[in-house]
Amino acid sequence: MKKNRYLPFQAKAFVLFILSCFYCGQLLAEESDNNILKIDVAYVELHSGPGIGYPVLYVIEKNEFITVQVKRTSWLKVTDKRGNSGWLHQDELLGLKNHQGENVTSAEVTWNDFQARDYEAGVMYGDFEGAQFYNVNIAYLFTPVFSGELSLGKALGTISDSDLIEATFISQPFPELFISPYIGIGGGIIKTKPHSVLVDSETRQDTLMSATFGLKYHLARNFLLRAEYKYSLVLTERDNNEEIQVWKIGFSVFF
Repeated sequence: MKKNRYLPFQAKAFVLFILSCFYCGQLLAEESDNNILKIDVAYVELHSGPGIGYPVLYVIEKNEFITVQVKRTSWLKVTDKRGNSGWLHQDELLGLKNHQGENVTSAEVTWNDFQARDYEAGVMYGDFEGAQFYNVNIAYLFTPVFSGELSLGKALGTISDSDLIEATFISQPFPELFISPYIGIGGGIIKTKPHSVLVDSETRQDTLMSATFGLKYHLARNFLLRAEYKYSLVLTERDNNEEIQVWKIGFSVFF
């Protein structure tokens, strides 16, 4: 397997992604609210479920505050100061103000959706020790901080091709940020098929352990831009284990 300990192009691209997204993310983060909204119309009606067909349980009057708990499609579950919970349509947010006294914007509606996501699925492309690397992934968020991810990858090199299956446990310690760092640990299987037909160039399958660092940037609506560096140790049956460095960038959708 080709060793490439210095990846200047990938490293520079990763740093550029961090700097550009950090600036944009800071601007967007300043516009996000803390999910506390003020009623600025005569009243709003809270339904028992996320749909117009559900009966109205409560009516909340002007100048009262509500807290957004979760968003499902175009409906939001909210709680008032008395602890009463119900659902309202996101169009009714036009009659609400955020904690700064400003009208709620569509970006804030999207932010609530982002915070309440359960699943992510995406594709990524990058460099696998000099080979082109493609992978798809799907993740489930146990909490806003912790998630589990399953990924399938394919490396296409000049000497050999590799197929990877990995499971990763991810921690995202600052989920409230529009641009959020994460770390992960995991493991899986790598199957390497050499192109050469020489003796001892047989296909082999090994176990690998990985450590990951990356960034997720809430791009718009239900899209995330993602950049990641992964260091893996391949546990082979030979005398020496192998090291792999992977740089990749891609996007995900959440739902």
